[in-house]
Amino acid sequence: MDLKTQIIQEYLTQGCGFRKLAARYGISRTTICKWVQIHQGIHNLPPTQKQESYSNSSMKSSPKKSAAGQETNEELLQKIAALEKQLEDQQLKVIVLDTLITVAEKQLNISIRKKPGTQQSEK
Repeated sequence: MDLKTQIIQEYLTQGCGFRKLAARYGISRTTICKWVQIHQGIHNLPPTQKQESYSNSSMKSSPKKSAAGQETNEELLQKIAALEKQLEDQQLKVIVLDTLITVAEKQLNISIRKKPGTQQSEK
């Protein structure tokens, strides 16, 4: 059994916490958390009691959750629309900056873009 599998099994069977496992094996607790979540997703395993209690406690303390499911969907749709607008604006910005660099290179007759494979000079 490799180290990753051993750590996952230790978390799932013995109930060790991520911090304890991180200290014991010298691996980041967020890495261990991701490993466990991926393992549970692949094998369709239910969340552990610790995960369940953490999830429930964070849901109770979340002030933004609304009682009506439709309001939540509307909020999510508004967020999606706002993010799509931001993405569109950023894509336009990239096009404008790319055009600006191209025009500047032609007018000044210099190369502004970094060539692939070039290394930074030491200061």
